[in-house]
Amino acid sequence: MAKRISKSQFMMGLQCPKRLWLYNYRKDLIPPADPARQKLFDEGHAVDELSRGYFKGGKLVAFDYRQLSHALKHTAWLMESGAKLIYEGAFTAAGVLIRCDMLKKNADGSWDLIEVKSSTAVKEEHLPDAALQRCVLEAAGLKIKKTWLMHINREFVKQGPIDPKAFFKRKDITQETAALLPAIAENLEKFMEVLAAQNAPEVSIGRQCSAPYDCDFTGHCWKGVPEYSIYNIPRLTWEKKNTLKAMGIMKFSDVPETFDLNGAQRLYLQVEKTGRPVIDKAALADFLKELEYPLYHVDFETLMPGIPLYDGSRPYQQVPFQVSLHVQAGKGAEPRHFEYLGDPAGDPRPGLIGFLARHIGPAGSLLAYNSAFEASRMKELAADFPALGAALPGFAGRLKDLMKPFQQQAYVLPEFRGRYSIKVILPALAPGMSYKDMAIGNGADAQLAYAGMVAGKLNPDEMARARRDLKAYCGQDTLAMVKILARLYAETGR
Repeated sequence: MAKRISKSQFMMGLQCPKRLWLYNYRKDLIPPADPARQKLFDEGHAVDELSRGYFKGGKLVAFDYRQLSHALKHTAWLMESGAKLIYEGAFTAAGVLIRCDMLKKNADGSWDLIEVKSSTAVKEEHLPDAALQRCVLEAAGLKIKKTWLMHINREFVKQGPIDPKAFFKRKDITQETAALLPAIAENLEKFMEVLAAQNAPEVSIGRQCSAPYDCDFTGHCWKGVPEYSIYNIPRLTWEKKNTLKAMGIMKFSDVPETFDLNGAQRLYLQVEKTGRPVIDKAALADFLKELEYPLYHVDFETLMPGIPLYDGSRPYQQVPFQVSLHVQAGKGAEPRHFEYLGDPAGDPRPGLIGFLARHIGPAGSLLAYNSAFEASRMKELAADFPALGAALPGFAGRLKDLMKPFQQQAYVLPEFRGRYSIKVILPALAPGMSYKDMAIGNGADAQLAYAGMVAGKLNPDEMARARRDLKAYCGQDTLAMVKILARLYAETGR
């Protein structure tokens, strides 16, 4: 039986007691951290470091999780020595080990607990996290006067060096955490019982597998789920998924036609059962009539850093750093390709705006896949750079969405399996084209590659390879639209 658990393990237990047990006894089932998850960890650490400038003069307990005994001793020594502000202090009591982002001593000898989060608001799951820390600190003999949640200010706009006082907001959550203290003790007792058991508790898969956080053990718990299962039915509630499972139904194709599905789900089920496509040629023709030539197939790649990199940008703002254009003068015309990839040494947006202004003419439609994304980026660029981006709102107004006929089920193939992302649509409509073997095969990979370039982590060869791979990926997105559009024309005989 575990003698104590960490704060992160307590939060695992709240999400799913099976996850807590597996984490303690079957870490071998955890897949290696992928680069995207590691990036989230790194960004969280960067936010923690920046927050320490909010109150200056604090003492850092720098020992990490591999040196917990030293961290506990160092924290105790700092408190005995009269430290008034401690970062990453380590405490253990009530069978729990915690690290506190900040502890600030008040004039009356009490302490304020300050928990730092990289979100832009207080979330429900933050409250038991802070309440557990308060519980442990009070059990360790500290008098906690106030409990605060410090989070990123979503309205912050970078102008020069970042001032932590402006970048962060604090919310008093003292009352909320006090209300949770009785439940903290009850859950601790329950979790100790879970960890004392020889086997993992039986917990059915459910919404807790991804909420509030993705579970590391999904691959283990879901290994018996069919490839195309009831869990893949778009927007099906968990209550209905659980009902189907209780009926012994796991495959989507086995769902009874009498089961309560909405119209879109029922059509997907029809396609799955019959293996025959559904193509509404009239709806496709109506969509194609909306397009005006010359046609500009456009796609952006963006960064979304929590701590803004560029003046005039905000936390978690989607900052375009790359754009691809395939331009067709007329229906079926051979496309001309133009591309822009920002210089990682500076803000990529002014150059990107200039590129769009040079290569998009005054007439014709802009075509994007999920055009709301490109429209939002263009409007933001125009607002952030009014002297440069005068034409961008007009561009946004000319956007048409190639996703529309698939989203509205005017074109459904069995291969889609209820999905309509371009990654799924492309290989079904343009055999031989796929993202599967590309060095950069999705937007998250593109963000990671460009972030590495910006951070200066790449040597010249790696930099050249990243640029080449980014251009190949973004170019594929707009070429994919050319191919998909051609297939729509072919289906309608236009």
